[in-house]
Amino acid sequence: EALYYGLNATSGNMILADRKKLKTPNGMILGTPGSGKSFSAKRSIVGVFLNTKDDILICDPEAEYFPLVNRLEGQVIKISPTSTQYVNPMDMNLNYSEDDSPLALKSDFILSLCELVIGGKEGLQPVDKTVIDRAVRNVYRDYLADPDPEKMPILGDLYDELLKQPEPEAARIAAALELYVSGSLNVFNHRTNVELSNRLVCFDIKQLGKQLKKLGMLIVQDQIWNRVTINRAEKKSTRYYMDEFHLLLKEEQTAAYSVEIWKRFRK
Repeated sequence: EALYYGLNATSGNMILADRKKLKTPNGMILGTPGSGKSFSAKRSIVGVFLNTKDDILICDPEAEYFPLVNRLEGQVIKISPTSTQYVNPMDMNLNYSEDDSPLALKSDFILSLCELVIGGKEGLQPVDKTVIDRAVRNVYRDYLADPDPEKMPILGDLYDELLKQPEPEAARIAAALELYVSGSLNVFNHRTNVELSNRLVCFDIKQLGKQLKKLGMLIVQDQIWNRVTINRAEKKSTRYYMDEFHLLLKEEQTAAYSVEIWKRFRK
């Protein structure tokens, strides 16, 4: 289960380390443009694929990983405004959180999503967050009472619920979401229609474009978390590779959510 870690320049010997035995198995690949960061990640993926039975999941914002994934007979999910492959940002399983209420963690994710959608320097105000949290709890009520996949809400359900709220802030948030519900960027207003059961899965989001890419990265991150919770219950390890991670650190809310998920992944 050892992973490729580096090459001794003097002796030419390969240095191997088992991430699972490290206190913190998370890692970062840092370097200047063109220095081989993505190549290093691919080399690591091959090592994991050949030497472990772990699941490997990839967020691929620049379509750099799908040739390798195809060669290893993995699954490539291509998400774009014209794609017929969909992932639902509202997906949630009952193992979604190990210590908090699953709904509380999901509400935190939806807050981050709305923060990206609304934009602006000030982001979401306290009243905005209260309204969104209330709407999230309402739209999941039927699903939590009877966890039938057919009852899983979609973004349009959240939009409709926001319109029912009395506060003017709710109408403002709903107006911002409209573009992603019934407008030209409604790619995330569908139930998930891809089976995410392959051991090696790559989310190719290059064609989302600038407007949707950060949103796509956040939604993929949440989909990965769903997979991690399922694997955790089965005592199975999950490796998650995310390219261009810095894009999620540009907004305060998405950065805070990403750090929280980073800590949860470590567990």
